[in-house]
Amino acid sequence: MGRAKLNAVSPSHRRAPDSSTAQLRNGKLPGLQLLRFAAAFAVVLFHIGSGYQIEFGNSYNPFYFGSAGVDVFFVLSGFIIAMTTDPTRGSWYFCRRRIVRVVPLYWILTLGIAAIGLVLPSLLNSTSVTPEALLKSLFFIPYERSNGAIQPLLFLGWTLNYEMFFYAIYAACLLAGWKSPLAPVTIVVSLVVAGQVLPFEGTIWRFYSNPIMIEFALGVGICIIYNRFPNWFGGRAIVCIGAAVATYVALPLIPGAPWLLTSALPAALFVAAFVSFNPGRSRLIGLLVLCGNASYSLYLSHPYIIQLLSEFAPLELSVAPQILLGAGASSLCIAASVIIYRFLELPMAALFSNSSSSYTGIQKAWSK
Repeated sequence: MGRAKLNAVSPSHRRAPDSSTAQLRNGKLPGLQLLRFAAAFAVVLFHIGSGYQIEFGNSYNPFYFGSAGVDVFFVLSGFIIAMTTDPTRGSWYFCRRRIVRVVPLYWILTLGIAAIGLVLPSLLNSTSVTPEALLKSLFFIPYERSNGAIQPLLFLGWTLNYEMFFYAIYAACLLAGWKSPLAPVTIVVSLVVAGQVLPFEGTIWRFYSNPIMIEFALGVGICIIYNRFPNWFGGRAIVCIGAAVATYVALPLIPGAPWLLTSALPAALFVAAFVSFNPGRSRLIGLLVLCGNASYSLYLSHPYIIQLLSEFAPLELSVAPQILLGAGASSLCIAASVIIYRFLELPMAALFSNSSSSYTGIQKAWSK
């Protein structure tokens, strides 16, 4: 794709932002916040099930479906970045907002894990803390652990490595003057294709050319379609949710079904379903939206809360006590995430954005 085409301005940039864009920039699209919480909670359930397999010898994870929450996060991230990015503000403004959003909490939790690994390494299973591992973890550089997993010290940070790489691609496009969201999509797709056909080796190449990067491109694509044809999304939430569930359940049963259909497609359908979903106002919806706001804190912190509670449980638990323990663990994870969000994530965002008005706006949003 030539430079002229990459510079072509998408429909979302040829006209003034519509009300949905403005609402999303102000954090007022409740459907997407509900989806964020649902995706994060699905991952919580997945790790409860997988953790109990390790701790209590269970042969089966009843929440295996929860891993799909990561796919939803990637598609949702692509959509939100494409929807909220204002190319006229430049790449530095984009980078500063992304860094402020992602880095402070991740660094604090990573340093906390490193401290635990040095003092009580038995609590962290296979996590080995070294200066090299710490630096690579803090600066989002993929590396391979001794067990073969490509994960940082805060092991769920592997998804943030993908997120930050996608942000870097988007920022590079803005810096080059390529304002259309099709530019990063083209680069992502080209990278994935190259990863399948070029015989390059190395952890970083294998990691960043993984087909999972396509999910960011799908999110951007949904945004482009939404900006051009917003009426297509109204009133079709149930249809899209039904299609997402059907594809997620049925397609993996087909031998040799490609990952793009079994994982990426259902995630894209879920995002499309919730783009225009408006559940109305109620105490319950307000609580769920708050949990959606705290989904980043929930996502990063929950594995360690689950593991900590498991350490105090007997070595053998029957099904009923496991259900009670899992219910208590998930509730504690949600409560802890809201506390982290309120007293750590929000103040840090205000501090690092260096804007007193930001903190005032945050406080007002919290009080609503």
